[in-house]
Amino acid sequence: MKNIVIASFQSRTDLLEKAEKMIADHWPDFMMGTSVNENYWDRLYASPFSHYQFLAILKENDQEEVVGVINAVALPWQHNSFDALPDNGWDCVFELGMQADEKQLPCQLISALSVTVDSRYRGQGIPQRLINALKTYAKDQGYLGVVVPVRPTLKHLYPLHSFEEYCQWKNDNNEPFDPWIRTHWRLGATMIKIAPQSMKIEAPKETWEQWTSLRFPMSGDYAIPMGLAPVSIDIQHQSGTYLEPNLWMFHDIN
Repeated sequence: MKNIVIASFQSRTDLLEKAEKMIADHWPDFMMGTSVNENYWDRLYASPFSHYQFLAILKENDQEEVVGVINAVALPWQHNSFDALPDNGWDCVFELGMQADEKQLPCQLISALSVTVDSRYRGQGIPQRLINALKTYAKDQGYLGVVVPVRPTLKHLYPLHSFEEYCQWKNDNNEPFDPWIRTHWRLGATMIKIAPQSMKIEAPKETWEQWTSLRFPMSGDYAIPMGLAPVSIDIQHQSGTYLEPNLWMFHDIN
């Protein structure tokens, strides 16, 4: 769409409220429950992190609407292999990015944290444009590349299959079966490995019931709407723990 432009958040700080509302409207409630998210998310929109956030802005009749956002952090990387990417992917890189800023450490990689697109404008190539904007920035600034702990779009529809098995599925064209993995793959990303505990969310059982609109009458594992893994409920402690796997992918920018 010609009336959608991509801009860094650093240049459009006035759109913070619209960006945050769009993100909140398009993610499951429980995804906002990570302790890492609570501690650090607001810092993404302040310097120096604002340079890594990009917005897709729809301009119509002198009005502007945020219809897409990519969130990212820079992180230090001294390893020779991407096999060393952390098993607790999303949580870990978020913390590493923040600690690198606090300790003034040099960063060699950028890690995307999420890409959110307004459901009314999906299928318009917005995710591709946001990812490419981040890759272009990374190249211009001399980074090695962009890594992503990918959250497969359709895994929640196949709860009985292992995450690792699902990530290897192919469509009829021998491309990755999952649309979100396929998007990254078509943009040149390679699969690295599974991050089995990429995001950890712990909350009281009552909170999980509010988030999911389910009831948990006994201890055990429960499939939840939009969950990539079950939530483990402990009735004795009245708590629930969710460990979400992601797929590490790497975008080479050279």
